[in-house]
Amino acid sequence: MNGDRVRRIPWKEESLSQSSININQMALKISPQQQSDDNTGLSTRVQSRNQRSIRPDGSFNIVNRGLPFIQPSDVYQELITMPWLKFNMLVITAYTIVNTFFAVIYFLIGTQHLTNIEGATEWEKFLDAFFFSAQSLTTVGYGRVAPVGIPASSVAAVESLVGLLGFALATGLLYGRFSRPTAKIVHSKNMIMAPYLDGTALMFRIANGRKTQLVEVEVTVTMGKIMTENGKEIRRFFPLSLERSKIAMFPMAWTVVHPITEESPAYGKSQHDYVRDDIELLIYFKAYDETFSDTVHHRISYKAHDLVWGAKFVINYEQLPDGSTLHHLNKVGDFERVPLPATAQAPGEAGQS
Repeated sequence: MNGDRVRRIPWKEESLSQSSININQMALKISPQQQSDDNTGLSTRVQSRNQRSIRPDGSFNIVNRGLPFIQPSDVYQELITMPWLKFNMLVITAYTIVNTFFAVIYFLIGTQHLTNIEGATEWEKFLDAFFFSAQSLTTVGYGRVAPVGIPASSVAAVESLVGLLGFALATGLLYGRFSRPTAKIVHSKNMIMAPYLDGTALMFRIANGRKTQLVEVEVTVTMGKIMTENGKEIRRFFPLSLERSKIAMFPMAWTVVHPITEESPAYGKSQHDYVRDDIELLIYFKAYDETFSDTVHHRISYKAHDLVWGAKFVINYEQLPDGSTLHHLNKVGDFERVPLPATAQAPGEAGQS
């Protein structure tokens, strides 16, 4: 009995050791590219198909509800980040409302308390009061019209204070909007499936749309796609390895390349599979802006219908006689059709162009 046990122990140790080797080998076969990334901050629940996670302007496709309509702590952020047209309209509207408010007060007090009012009708007198309000609010004071008496003078004094505070606030907002570091990245409208070495690669192209100098530029690409797990659709995210994920300087367009290898989540996918799996490429861009001495960020996304199958980007620059390079930013997304290698075709794609 003891002898049998002694003979069996090495067999068990050898079996356990061999099992450990097999498990390690199996673990090595699982590429990091095939492991889902749970750190995107996006939901894995499939709400609907053909919906972008990131809008064309780089903002997330999310609408928040349940917050107060007006939050004083967020007013400054809203005024700083809103589009310029909306901001300008807001300033003009506020300026008009404030002047109208004080003009009504002057009119109710009586335009006889304002000197040199020349309006013959009530409407013309109100307009004189409105323009006097604009002069008081901006502290211009042309001198033709002036308040007479304590009521009108008191209103004019209060309005001057409101004007000083209001224009100080508007000046600060203008400075904040101009000084806020932002990235303006020009990117190709489409991503392409292009020939690459002996196979294919997913590519898109980006360029700096400002005259600022960007350095230490980094790009990360994550693929989101719908998968079926336990009979239920769920959205998973997979990081994509890039030919080059970081460059030191960014003076010209950069073609970001994800080679399609056996370790890639896109390996063996046909154009139909991209649509079926509702694939979306999420691109995060980060760089250091030397002008603002700060880090800038940008986000882009591509959906399956943005994919051009069998293409390559054309050169978007040329040499000038003086030796400088002419860079065409309006040609960043230009491409031409090319055939893909037959070995790179997904099953069922042979013969398609």
